[in-house]
Amino acid sequence: MKKFFLLLTAGAWVLATSANAVEYGFDKSHTHIGFSVKHILGMVPGQFKDYDGTFSFEEKKPASSKIAVTIQAASISTDNDMRDNHLKTAEFFDVEKFPVLTFLSKKVSPAGENKYKVEGNLTLHGVSKPVTLDVEYMGSDTMMGAKIVGFSATTRIDRRDFGLTWSKVLESGNLMVGNDVNIALDVAGMDKAAMEKMKNRMKNGPKKPADKN
Repeated sequence: MKKFFLLLTAGAWVLATSANAVEYGFDKSHTHIGFSVKHILGMVPGQFKDYDGTFSFEEKKPASSKIAVTIQAASISTDNDMRDNHLKTAEFFDVEKFPVLTFLSKKVSPAGENKYKVEGNLTLHGVSKPVTLDVEYMGSDTMMGAKIVGFSATTRIDRRDFGLTWSKVLESGNLMVGNDVNIALDVAGMDKAAMEKMKNRMKNGPKKPADKN
């Protein structure tokens, strides 16, 4: 049912995009959905490896841009199996009960040269809260005939706002797990229509030469 709802949401989002804006899919070989949080005395980085979504962007009308992202919570990785398994339990993400995280943009505003504020709703651990991303546009180019674009984005959230409250107090009085989570996104997008053509071409394989006999 949740997946069906997400499909309906994505469909409505596509219909609402600007007619002139290019719709992009994620180039996952050049995209990183990362975060970092204080753990004991150091910052521990992590990422989500399984995600999907679309976004539209028009350089001359950036305010018409829209973003819809779905992340699989169970794909969380901090390069430590014991810690990752703990993060998936009910003490943190509770991935069986809340399998996905979503971000849906609501407003895009200029914030300097090639910089934007992207306001939207982040749904995490079953809780939806407004979040603002600080976004830098890295530029556009073409690759194999497809238009590509790049963005870098950051924000910070308090995990307690989303019901993620587990921690322990160390002997010093400091928390084992900090409350502030830094989110850093490096996003590469490729014209979705061209991306689908490439996928079909790779799926079907190279064309066999015609039989001359």
